[in-house]
Amino acid sequence: MSLKGFWRSLLHWPVRWLTRFEIIVDESVQGLKGSDHVVYVMRSVSNADLLVAQRALRAAGLPDPTQPLLLNGNEYARVMYLDQTDQHSAQQAIKDFEQLLNAHQQDRSLAVSLVPVGLFWGRQAGQERRQGRTMIADVDNPGHWRKFWLVLFSGRHILVRGSRPVQLQEMAEQRGSTKHLAHKLARVARVHFVRMRHAVAGPKMTERAVVIQDLLDTPALRQAIADEAKSKKQTEAQARKTAEKYLHEIAANYNDTLVRVLDRFMTWCWSRIYNGIHVDGGERIRELAQAGHEVIYVPCHRSHMDYLLLSYVIYKEGLVPPHIAAGVNLDFFPAGPIFRRGGAFFIRRSFKGNKLYSTVFREYLNRLFQKGYPVEYFTEGGRSRTGRLLHPKTGMVAMTIQGMLRGQQRPISLVPVYLGYEHVMEVGTYLKELKGKSKEKESVWQVLSSLRHLRNFGQGYVSFGDPINLGDTLDKLQPNWRESITLGAEEPSRPQWLTPTVNVLADEIMCRINNAAALNSINLSALAILSSEHHALTREELIGQLDLYTDILRHVPYSKDAYIPDQTGAELWELAKRHDKFVVEADTMGELIRLDGTTAIAMTYYRNNIIHMVIVPAIVAAYAMGHKKFGIAGLQALIKQLQPLLRDELFLSHPEQDIELWVAALLEHYVQIGLLTNEQDCVYGVPARDSQRYFQLVLLARSASETLQRYAIVLELLQQAQPISRSDLEQHAVTLAERLSAIHGVNAPEFFDRKVLTTLVATIKREGYISVNTDGMLLADARVGLFSDAIDVLLEPTVLQTIRQSVQQLLMQADTSTSE
Repeated sequence: MSLKGFWRSLLHWPVRWLTRFEIIVDESVQGLKGSDHVVYVMRSVSNADLLVAQRALRAAGLPDPTQPLLLNGNEYARVMYLDQTDQHSAQQAIKDFEQLLNAHQQDRSLAVSLVPVGLFWGRQAGQERRQGRTMIADVDNPGHWRKFWLVLFSGRHILVRGSRPVQLQEMAEQRGSTKHLAHKLARVARVHFVRMRHAVAGPKMTERAVVIQDLLDTPALRQAIADEAKSKKQTEAQARKTAEKYLHEIAANYNDTLVRVLDRFMTWCWSRIYNGIHVDGGERIRELAQAGHEVIYVPCHRSHMDYLLLSYVIYKEGLVPPHIAAGVNLDFFPAGPIFRRGGAFFIRRSFKGNKLYSTVFREYLNRLFQKGYPVEYFTEGGRSRTGRLLHPKTGMVAMTIQGMLRGQQRPISLVPVYLGYEHVMEVGTYLKELKGKSKEKESVWQVLSSLRHLRNFGQGYVSFGDPINLGDTLDKLQPNWRESITLGAEEPSRPQWLTPTVNVLADEIMCRINNAAALNSINLSALAILSSEHHALTREELIGQLDLYTDILRHVPYSKDAYIPDQTGAELWELAKRHDKFVVEADTMGELIRLDGTTAIAMTYYRNNIIHMVIVPAIVAAYAMGHKKFGIAGLQALIKQLQPLLRDELFLSHPEQDIELWVAALLEHYVQIGLLTNEQDCVYGVPARDSQRYFQLVLLARSASETLQRYAIVLELLQQAQPISRSDLEQHAVTLAERLSAIHGVNAPEFFDRKVLTTLVATIKREGYISVNTDGMLLADARVGLFSDAIDVLLEPTVLQTIRQSVQQLLMQADTSTSE
């Protein structure tokens, strides 16, 4: 036995007793399970590291790193060490690389995979020293004495990371000597490990007080302080003190020890609050972080749980939690100090009229980008009260672009994140606020009160959407954007292209969040029951409808990133029933499932999480119900016409040029499952009225009824009330929507939300359906009448009659009051 083997056997049981690990391997590594042709690359020659890696890799189904690799009767090293502090090990690794490359050149059938394996004890980034140290220093080889303390105090919190493998056969086929390739491979591997540590533990930490003083001494802030002193007629010392106060209000105070404690607490907590957390797209963010990108997470905002859940999931994906932009309203004791140590930095609702605060915040954010800290902010600004995505607040997106204009060297990637829940604990509060109750100020008492309501919330969903590479996006939108880069004390440039570019980028973020949406038992059940008369279905009807939704969205997916559960309708209903959101009544004929009063209104929140995914399939069904017999061309033309309205209201990601193919795919699938019939000359029809499929078609069509009714109201007003002022049009639309809601039992708060109707009017105007006369009044284009008539066909006759009669009555009352 070698000396190294002796020490390894001696340390085996002590290390086993004192250590506990989590292992995360990329999907491509998982594909190597069962293969023996695997070689590992590690940074540290530590026996403790190798013993932990041995257990972790065997648990992942990969070969034992302590066993040699046998190829054609020859023995090769299973582990290669790139320890820069140990020249012998580093040189030996290069020799081992060369031997393996030679073996592949001699035998083309060999296919050995080289897997980088990193071990992180406690995942601490360490402190950044003021002098003589780079942001990423070598902490993988701490020496025997420090390793002893690491095993003792951090051994219960080890992360083992297996990264994407390198195929040696591909390397061997490249031109050049094997010795040159071996050196190149070693260099690439060393860079890989530096980036891996940065992704897992983050950059070196700097004390908060030092960060604040460093920022106060930057050229941009010195200039802003001088300008503040001059404008406010005070001394520069006073203005500097104000800037320092702002920084103390804003700056995070990240503490990795607290993060480890919170990890254990949140693991315990989530196991009691949720049945599980479904995560999609983790590989994406690991690849971005590993490639050296500045990662900015831009999630939707449903609940205060979002902050905790997203940071927890990111940490469990083997990455450092982000610094989070949180509203200053959350900076109350004791939550504020805890949030700061968890990475939160605080932001005021508005910077308007406070140039110094704006500069201070922008410089702080820019420092996070420059240092390489991942960042998280909510583009909606606040939590959605209706379950739909809110229209984005663009301030943080603008500051991110301005960060690029300050000479940011590392590539920036924006990662849209969809957060979904089967239960949101604030929904009851949201309904009260929508009815006019003032928003309660966050406080320790409010937190303690909410804790009383904690229970099992079902499943949580975190989906990382398609990232947006900011540099590449700017290259497409504004090829000359680099001409606007400024440095030093200059104000970040605000070129003319900034605002329109920010608006396009913000909308794209929202569309990609929606692309990553997740269906679940609650939002699907809510969608079905809210589409039924009197909000009631039999158990068989509900299960059939759940099967229909999932079948359509599996075969004609909304997007490649959307999550569709693999359960049957019956299984989904059993999951939904556990949450006590539905009234289940049984009689001799079976079970009846319904929603009552306030519960029905609350369930619109969950339905609205996914309404964008079913709106076009539902409009196709409504078109079929309205026409009974129809051709594809008219349907495609109408949905193309509706596309801009749906895009602006629901952040529909499908461009107009994709509509024809989308509609054709839906019709083809509807015919395959019997939801429609296809007669000669490509004429489509509806199934028999007494069939189950006809009933399901009706329910599917009703999913779009509230959206179509809102469009019908505005278009009817434009036809009959022109010329009309924009404010009158919006107010009349709100009045009519409220009346329609009362008469026909539409219980969705967003149905008569003025913001939604304002967005609709703005889109109709932008699309050229409205012109403005010299008096500033709106006039309808000739196409409005045809558009209105096309939508009217899709409405139920009683609803259409109510809309037309109510518009006439409203206008008569307006004329009477004007004449008086």
